[in-house]
Amino acid sequence: MTNVDKFLEYKQELRRLVLGCFHPQTLASENARKALNEELKERWKPYSIEVYELIRDTRDLDDNKRTTPNNSKNDDEFIVFIDTDLDVDWINNAKMDQNIEKSVSYAESIGARRCKHMPCEQILEFKRLIGQAIVNAFQGETGQSISLAEAASQFLKQRTVERSRSWTLVAAHLFLIMFSAVLFRFYNGVDALANGWSVDVGFLCLAIQGGIIGAYLSIIQKAGRGEWDAAAGRQIHYVEVFTQLFAGGVLGSIAFALSRSVHAPPSLKAITPDSYSLFAFSVAAGLFERLIPKMISSYTKLDKTPNELNT
Repeated sequence: MTNVDKFLEYKQELRRLVLGCFHPQTLASENARKALNEELKERWKPYSIEVYELIRDTRDLDDNKRTTPNNSKNDDEFIVFIDTDLDVDWINNAKMDQNIEKSVSYAESIGARRCKHMPCEQILEFKRLIGQAIVNAFQGETGQSISLAEAASQFLKQRTVERSRSWTLVAAHLFLIMFSAVLFRFYNGVDALANGWSVDVGFLCLAIQGGIIGAYLSIIQKAGRGEWDAAAGRQIHYVEVFTQLFAGGVLGSIAFALSRSVHAPPSLKAITPDSYSLFAFSVAAGLFERLIPKMISSYTKLDKTPNELNT
């Protein structure tokens, strides 16, 4: 035995020791799964199978009924199981007609969809529905098989939306706290270096914070009623949330600039010294993404002559 084999064996024994001390149920499940695999491999010779969870097995250990390469008495026997990669696998010795093949193909097409974004328990529940749909197809219950496959598809869609909303909301909370902490640190640093800018910097930071909070509220509203897809991965959700909050901060800073602009209407300039009104205006800028672009487009028309406006 090489040193690598000894290390792997020692690592496996250490893992079993830790599981036995802290997670005895997990160790018992692994031992039961190992015993089941040994029994199934003996039962389904010469097939090589590795079972994580058994769905249905119609073959028994009776030597008179066991199928061997030279004996095909029980050609209607089948086994459906979830393998160690959490995929549904099956062996069927019977000849399948067209309806059975269509039902099995339909169930497998749904089972092939991405589901690794879900927790293991939900993946197993999804795969059990697919496995039972295949079992019903082998038994000739094609209608029930299609119904179970459609239920599995609906289950996957619902859990995917839930997972995506969870990632989006968690990212929104985390990035809101991070941006707020950076703004607070930035304001304290600038205020310590240049007291003459403290008022303007304070209003600017307040406007950026308001824009970020507005974008945050927009994300919360969309997460409660929108359609999301967790199959795209956790990273794309974090990038999307970061981009929206960062854009909200940019819109808040533009709202501050507009409030100080010489082209700003009197009603908008009147709220400049009022921090509460400026904050509310910045929140609206972040919440309604088209507000600031519309205001900017309207300002570009102020320098045009009446003839240019009519053309």
